[in-house]
Amino acid sequence: MTTSYQKATKRSIFIGALLIPISSFWITNSEMVSGVTEITSTSLLIGAVFVLFLLVVANVLLEKIVPEHALSGAEMLVIFVMLNIGMSINGIGMFGFLVTALCNPFWYATPENGWHDFYPEIPNWFVPQSRDAIQHLYLGESTLYHSDHLKAWVIPVLVWSSFTFVLLWIMLCVNLLLRKRWLEHEQLSFPITTLPVEMSLRERRFSDYLKNRYLWFGLVIASLIQTNNTFQYYYPQLPYIKVKPFDISHLFSERPWNAVAGFPIAFHPCVIGLTYFIPLDISFSCWFFFLFRKGQQVLAAAISTGGGSVWGPSGRYPAIAEQGVGAWIGLALLSLWIGRKHLFQTLSFAWSGKASDEPIHLRYAWLGLILGIIALVAFCSFAGLNTIIATIFILLFLLYMIGLTRIRSEGGVIWNFGPWINPPQLMVHLAGSRLLNPRDLTILSYLQWFNLDYRCAVMPHQLEGLRIAHVGKVRMKSMFYLIILAMVIGIVAAYWNILRMYYIKGAGTPYVNQWRTDMGLMPYRQLRAWLDYPADSGLASLPYISGGMLATFLLMFLRTNFLWWPIHPIGFAVGHSFIIDLIWTPMCVSWCLKKIVLQYGGIRAYRRSMPFFIGLLLGDYLSGCIFSLIGVIFDIPMYRVFPN
Repeated sequence: MTTSYQKATKRSIFIGALLIPISSFWITNSEMVSGVTEITSTSLLIGAVFVLFLLVVANVLLEKIVPEHALSGAEMLVIFVMLNIGMSINGIGMFGFLVTALCNPFWYATPENGWHDFYPEIPNWFVPQSRDAIQHLYLGESTLYHSDHLKAWVIPVLVWSSFTFVLLWIMLCVNLLLRKRWLEHEQLSFPITTLPVEMSLRERRFSDYLKNRYLWFGLVIASLIQTNNTFQYYYPQLPYIKVKPFDISHLFSERPWNAVAGFPIAFHPCVIGLTYFIPLDISFSCWFFFLFRKGQQVLAAAISTGGGSVWGPSGRYPAIAEQGVGAWIGLALLSLWIGRKHLFQTLSFAWSGKASDEPIHLRYAWLGLILGIIALVAFCSFAGLNTIIATIFILLFLLYMIGLTRIRSEGGVIWNFGPWINPPQLMVHLAGSRLLNPRDLTILSYLQWFNLDYRCAVMPHQLEGLRIAHVGKVRMKSMFYLIILAMVIGIVAAYWNILRMYYIKGAGTPYVNQWRTDMGLMPYRQLRAWLDYPADSGLASLPYISGGMLATFLLMFLRTNFLWWPIHPIGFAVGHSFIIDLIWTPMCVSWCLKKIVLQYGGIRAYRRSMPFFIGLLLGDYLSGCIFSLIGVIFDIPMYRVFPN
């Protein structure tokens, strides 16, 4: 019996395309202005789930009134995937950082910081060449639609939009080459896709969920907590329910225990809810390695190696940042090695011209990847970056993204950061800033805007979209082209909305969330330090990077050869990055609850309890979005539901 797959309908494409610019407006006026709950800060995007929930509720009503006009589950999944791609482009770490990161060296340059020295090394097609356009961007009370502003931004918008599209394109090509291996051969769990599939594909079951008392218990508990804390935000005399991170490191005041350097505790309902759908070995490994990392810091202080900071390379034990880099790269290399036979098969199909069941011919996927990498290297080289350095940077960035996508596909952790050392920083550290010329250092600094924060990295969303198409019986070819369409609309909508908002509010004024502007300052402060204090090669970090990789390989070997082995290598990568710091406690709580349910009630009890944990997740997400919309409508700050 053959399974029938359906094309995406015109109305689902239209609705998805329409919602992307609307959601972009929402993001820029909530996250970037009023500073309310960041609706793109989680792996399972808060804003996208909220829109999907509204669609499901509306669809239940349509089925009763005009059933012939109700959306199918597949149509709602198409809308969700398009919205996910579009919102992630506008979010944290993507276009949420781009605009100010481009212009900060020109606006914040002073005789004291010496940023004027960077100007000869910055290509004039990177940024607007109009002082007036930059001034009004930061001061606000103007408009994007002034002719001088539009002219000043034409070239930078085209340049960085093209760069971003090619960057996302090569990610999509990598996903196409890995898709069959991860989805069909290894059958990774993709926990992030559980909720949208339950809500839309099995919409009748989800309408039954709405009648399920356990769902309402979870939803009401989470909503009441967040509602109480929102009122407490305005009326401090009310009690506050501690669910957001609070530090207890003051309890460890004696040496060497004080080397833990921050020990946050949190009880986010949404983290407890989502972690319930993560495999037990992964959820256990994540919080275990957080404690393991803290133990290493204490041990380092005890043996007087100084401990070292987790926020950058130290070259001495415990070298947490270097271990994290090794784990991340090791996880990516492991994923490629395990799938090597499949990758060679795709290459054989591409070379011979043999057809496959992929969305596009594998020849075009390989050509798209190779030509895309060449295009990005050419872009960097034309900007003045050494060609070899540019090639290493692009390949290293892809390894980071493959590692992140593997973590999301198998582990489904609720939010994503990379290692504490991003690709440009790693390259400069290992090579030594003394050996690189000012032009190379400047261009690498400019390329940090999409490496500062991986919470909205698009590559995992692309693969999750292809997985949703597989589960939702949507033609893979249709979903592939819809992802490309969403990428194009998302780039245009994000650039337009962010520029529009900054020219009104001012990127350097108190009327916007200054954190995003400040994040765009970090690369240039670091660039100044590289130039002022040239450092030799950081080869002392290599043993710790290698150690992180070897530990990842060893954990994978033990896991694949001993069924009883309880620790997963994904936990080592997550535990040695900032991903876990604020969410280790709720992950531990959820792991304990799931362990107890499965131990004493079996799979039947697990399935019966699922609605409760879906309710916890939805309660946090829905209340966060409602408060976000209130903040946008009335232009007021609101309590942030997640993360801190």
